[in-house]
Amino acid sequence: MTPAQRAGEGKVADAIKALAEGKKRILILTHHNADIDAVASALSLHVGLKQMGIETDIGVAESIAKPTHKLAAGFAFKIDPDCSAYDTIILVETSVPEQLASVKNVRADMIIDHHPPGKLVEKAKAVWIDETAKSASQMIYHLLRELNISIDRQLATFIAAGMAADTAHLRLAGLPEFEILVELMRTGAQWDEVLKLIETPVDKSESIAVLLAANRMQLWKIGDLVLAFSNVKSHEAAAARSLVKLGADIAVVIAEKEQEVRISSRSRPWTEKAGIDLSVIFKEVGRLISGSGGGHAQAGSANGYDKAGIEPAIKYIRREIEKTIGKQGKRLE
Repeated sequence: MTPAQRAGEGKVADAIKALAEGKKRILILTHHNADIDAVASALSLHVGLKQMGIETDIGVAESIAKPTHKLAAGFAFKIDPDCSAYDTIILVETSVPEQLASVKNVRADMIIDHHPPGKLVEKAKAVWIDETAKSASQMIYHLLRELNISIDRQLATFIAAGMAADTAHLRLAGLPEFEILVELMRTGAQWDEVLKLIETPVDKSESIAVLLAANRMQLWKIGDLVLAFSNVKSHEAAAARSLVKLGADIAVVIAEKEQEVRISSRSRPWTEKAGIDLSVIFKEVGRLISGSGGGHAQAGSANGYDKAGIEPAIKYIRREIEKTIGKQGKRLE
């Protein structure tokens, strides 16, 4: 970690230590349709803080995703909690208000995230953003170490599960992630157990969404790059992943809901080496749909409310990729 990243970790650690001094109502909160890394991070922090005598609730906007159900078994999650009922809100794996739209009186006192900063960082008292981290779970690992919390088998399993999920089963992992995983396995994490926790049968509605996305694809050829656009009603992230598996180099899938627009994207590793960073592109996409966006170089997403911004967003994505590749795109019929 850089000195700036360590400073962020230290600030959050100091703020958490201060919580142990008094009885306060504390909520660990994460984003809508919480994925494995989000749930693993929240659970790890919840269990770890218990060692310090700090009791917390875990909250989530809307729901936890189906693949997290095994991981979350035995723990109570408050759906769309009222932040005004708590003295302290610790936000993990997001800092974007649009991903918490259903949460009442949403705010963040502390933020721990590995995505580009969103609007909620402006009023938070302690912020630790590390965009070099492949997962929020590994950030929680470092934080628990900083707080002198013992990493037992349960904690090691939670953290390893979050890291495995957000590195695509280690395909995106680097030396820092492997070093942490070695330590987690030394403290009791079993890799086969971790994989069983995060692997779930594909939901039928997800399968249908993926098939519909494939059927509705609009393809562009930009140099040697194949760019796919499609639309579904839900499971946009899974659909984007599947289109890349089918052969697209970059896939962008739009989900229009009654009062919300969600746009998700995935890409092949070579596109990042070519200079295409979807997290940067999707910051502007978020603005175009009157919301916010970000993500990672190979996985950008945006949430907003302005459906009139969808077409300009699609054109913007294509033009940014054309600019980076240095070639004019051609629609494939």
